[in-house]
Amino acid sequence: MITRFSVAMTTNVALDLTDHLRRADGQEDCTFVLWRPSTGSRRTTALVVGLVLPEDGERIVHGTVDFTSEYFLRAAGIAAEHGCGLGFIHAHPRGRRWQRLNDIDYAAEASFTAQTITLTGLPLVGMTFAGGDAGYGARVWQRHAPRTYVPTEAENVRIVGDRFTVTFNDTLIPPPKATDRQVRTISAWGQEAQNDLARLHIGVVGTGSVGMPVVEALARTGLQNLSFFDFDTVEYLNLDRLLHATDRDVRLHRAKVDIAARAARRSATAADIRVATHESSVVEPDGFAAAADCDLLFSCVDRPWPRAALNLLAYAHLIPVVDGGISVNARGGRLKGAEWRAHVAAPGRPCMECLGQYDPAHVPVERDGLLDNPAYIMGLSADHPLRRKENVFIFSASAAAAQLNQFLTMVTAPSGIADTGAHLYHLTTGIVDQRLEGCDPGCPYDGPLRALGDHTPVDITGLHIAAEQARAARRTAARRWTVRLQRHLDDWVNRHR
Repeated sequence: MITRFSVAMTTNVALDLTDHLRRADGQEDCTFVLWRPSTGSRRTTALVVGLVLPEDGERIVHGTVDFTSEYFLRAAGIAAEHGCGLGFIHAHPRGRRWQRLNDIDYAAEASFTAQTITLTGLPLVGMTFAGGDAGYGARVWQRHAPRTYVPTEAENVRIVGDRFTVTFNDTLIPPPKATDRQVRTISAWGQEAQNDLARLHIGVVGTGSVGMPVVEALARTGLQNLSFFDFDTVEYLNLDRLLHATDRDVRLHRAKVDIAARAARRSATAADIRVATHESSVVEPDGFAAAADCDLLFSCVDRPWPRAALNLLAYAHLIPVVDGGISVNARGGRLKGAEWRAHVAAPGRPCMECLGQYDPAHVPVERDGLLDNPAYIMGLSADHPLRRKENVFIFSASAAAAQLNQFLTMVTAPSGIADTGAHLYHLTTGIVDQRLEGCDPGCPYDGPLRALGDHTPVDITGLHIAAEQARAARRTAARRWTVRLQRHLDDWVNRHR
């Protein structure tokens, strides 16, 4: 039984829907669509992958709209043939934002829910298009008793591509409460944009030197729903780069996600903030599933395997990923130069593999645990990308700011521009290189894998030995009474601040 539900589609699918549903004569129209499931740990998303447009005589437009049984059976047959679910969408020409069912629409969708499940094996997804502003409403029909089907309302409907737009269900995810702590923020882009920003469920993957400034910025901007992913523990060697971490956190063997959660709650300007921590990698099954519950992800990792997993989420599951990275050229104790990247992986934009953010040949090397084997690392050449670990906080802050700018541009589209391309900043020259074209020819991500969801043939998750070892070491440390006592004291202090 689906308890939490959402819908996502690419910009191209959304444009096709708008072209068909927004009629010049102002009347209602309809179409069937195909969808595939994307299942997270708590939320299921219907990925709309195509339209089955009506043929002559298959729908009747007379102010309101109706369709023939032949149209339904043809669309259901196409859905079954492609292993997809069937959805039905009709237009409210003058509607705006989230559109709900009226009594007539409810009866119309309810009349063919049982047949849809029988013919396709998946429940009917109903959608409503608001012609006034191209917003959507959505629900999934599920069997609650014999011959009784009830719609479960979606949380939101997301359009992913050059721009990222979301229509929220105000009943399930209401607009944030106004607060005096966000006056300057709202003055930059207005209350309506702030309402949409604040309600996004954002995951930060990697809460280290780049991820922590991202966490800080999201909390102060008023984001209400954040999830953090990192299996690592705070160490002394992190303290020159890890915002908010202290010597005491090292002594108490704190997980990095716990530091991030503590910082987010302290810095939050939202009246109500929800923070979830995951002491796991996105390459582990539970971490991958939890990441699939997010609307958008920040990639703040530097390893090939998690980047490959995030790349798959961006295209196969339509969850845009704001990625970045740092490269430092330091030889003989002298800084020669540095570069940092920032870009968004999403349909229509170049993926992380095409941008050279990871080498797919290194993914199986990491899966085999060799990147955590000192002997293997020492055997690599001195300039090998897997050995380069130089970084300082200033570069981390710059990379985080570049990623945040990409995120804000994609969501708010200042002056109507949502995609400024992938950016590569060169420290020594101050020049920013841009890549505006999409993936390389033959890339599978923005091609055969796009919007496959649960039907993706690629199994990217598996056993992560380093993550298991890090969690085991923290459990061992937490059994010592001195650590346990000091942690309880710290937690009490943080709760009562």
